[in-house]
Amino acid sequence: MLATVLNTFWSEYVWLPPNTTWADIAPGPEKDVIYTDHRHVFFPIPLALVFISLRYILDRIVFAPLGRNLGIKDTRPRRAPDNPKLEAAYKAGSKTSKEGLDVN
Repeated sequence: MLATVLNTFWSEYVWLPPNTTWADIAPGPEKDVIYTDHRHVFFPIPLALVFISLRYILDRIVFAPLGRNLGIKDTRPRRAPDNPKLEAAYKAGSKTSKEGLDVN
């Protein structure tokens, strides 16, 4: 059952142009044209996961304690105070007219 689904999914009629087979684009040294190989993705994706994990670990173990020792406070961004004049100007019109600008 799984083989039938996979064969249907990877059908040459779905993915390749007419008169082309998977053997035509298979990697090999005797080919006139060298296409990219699906195995080229096997290095960047795990390497990206390693870098993301390394960054997470370094942030938690090294950089956060170092920042606290240097006196940097771990604060959240504060919400901007309400400004009724700016809200009214924004609601009046979001586009600026040329008359409102002092352009020479």
